[in-house]
Amino acid sequence: MTILLIIVHLAAVLAMTAARRRGILHFPVSMLPAVFLLPFWGTAFALVAEAHMRRGEKADEEPAQGRFGITDEVYRSIRMDKDDMSGVLPIGDVLETGTPVRRRSLLLSVLHEGPAPFVKPLRLAGVNDDTEVVHYAVTALSELRSEFEQRIADMEERYQRHPSSAEVMRQYADLDEEYLRSRIPDSRERAERSAHCRSMLEKLIYYTAWQENGRNSRGASGSGKETARLRELHHDKVLLIRRLGKICLLQGDAGAAEEAGRMLLREIPDSEEGYMLILRARAAAHDGRGVADVIGTVEKSGIYLSPAAREEISFWSA
Repeated sequence: MTILLIIVHLAAVLAMTAARRRGILHFPVSMLPAVFLLPFWGTAFALVAEAHMRRGEKADEEPAQGRFGITDEVYRSIRMDKDDMSGVLPIGDVLETGTPVRRRSLLLSVLHEGPAPFVKPLRLAGVNDDTEVVHYAVTALSELRSEFEQRIADMEERYQRHPSSAEVMRQYADLDEEYLRSRIPDSRERAERSAHCRSMLEKLIYYTAWQENGRNSRGASGSGKETARLRELHHDKVLLIRRLGKICLLQGDAGAAEEAGRMLLREIPDSEEGYMLILRARAAAHDGRGVADVIGTVEKSGIYLSPAAREEISFWSA
């Protein structure tokens, strides 16, 4: 009898997990451990949560009102009428002025599609006057935060095992930047992740420069492979310096950002990038004279400026 109950429990766990992954059920993913560890009761709790969410979805139900689908990646909007694009509204407008059923249907669609691209609307939903909407939004943000925390913990474990691996440091910096771009971390976490990302990038720049100098000091053989490798190292170092400059600006460290700009000028003197980074650093430091000096230097140098750079210089020149 015990074996039969165990088999039934495992079948229920598999069914609940499969239904959750396919979008048939929408109970919080954080309940899956309870479903697995608590025979009968875990499944019952998950079904109660599912019923609670569905009851909220049906509240104030309108005729012929189905689930919303996500359309238009740029505006993160929701289609109100499949045949009329004039009915496409931004998510923020739906959350602010929509009926309860529309708000809840929207949040359920976001949860179904995957909440990662919708962090800003989810934060807005977190202070909505509809408790169901707040519940869905907080659940989605909690899931995203938990996923990132687990990925960061796994990466930290890898880094502790291989602290000298350039590839691990690169992946760690990539993950830090992804987390910062997600808008999920609060101010304290942003400060921690940006400082850690800066540390990884500085180590990678040092390592890449060491490799480049080592090859140059040994004397380039002139072979195609050696030349290509040196070119690859130089390109890699430039990319890392660009990223370092952006992180320094994010931290509000204008001095370090300007130093990164000077590093770019040494690596690619005929490019606008170093000048523009120095310009942004001095603007961030509210150094009007310094901004004017950079603009004058750029105008005298005669380097090619992209339309975006010309527009930025025109803005600061006005």
